[in-house]
Amino acid sequence: MKIKVHIFLLTLFLGFSASLSTAATPGIVGPKVHIADNDIIVNLSITDVSELETAINSGIEKEITFTVELLRVWKFWPDEFVVSKKIRKTIRYDNLRQQYKVSSYDGIKRIKRNFKNYNSMKNWIFNVRSINLANIKELDLNDYYVRIVVESKNIENLPVVGFLKYFIPKVEMSLAKESQPFLTGDIK
Repeated sequence: MKIKVHIFLLTLFLGFSASLSTAATPGIVGPKVHIADNDIIVNLSITDVSELETAINSGIEKEITFTVELLRVWKFWPDEFVVSKKIRKTIRYDNLRQQYKVSSYDGIKRIKRNFKNYNSMKNWIFNVRSINLANIKELDLNDYYVRIVVESKNIENLPVVGFLKYFIPKVEMSLAKESQPFLTGDIK
């Protein structure tokens, strides 16, 4: 009897681990950095968000935080932090109205929208366009690069028994990516 239980648990474990290994992991496309009118403009997006999609469609409210940082390259020293911009996007699926309620906040303005279609909401929530990071006239002539950090977390507290909620991580997904160094700045 014990052997049958062990065989059952082993097959259950192997089946579960095989399904986890075939799941696509999210990734960052970009950062695409270009200079327009003396401003450093950054564009980025997230791909392979199937795990987030199932959680969002089940009605769990999510917050996705995009942090875009500009760093100056130094030789033989740690790189210097110059400036950072943070964009917070929240998503909630309303089962009664069958619509997605999303908002975006960049520290200055808040935008709220409602979507009926998941694909149009997906394009709006997982893409960040035209982030004005810095003016090159305020920078010294040097090599710089852009670092992107994307984090996802639940906003709602899930019903968990007692103290077990302290063992569940607050940040579910954390991705980071850096651009290639580029030369910019103003000769002073």
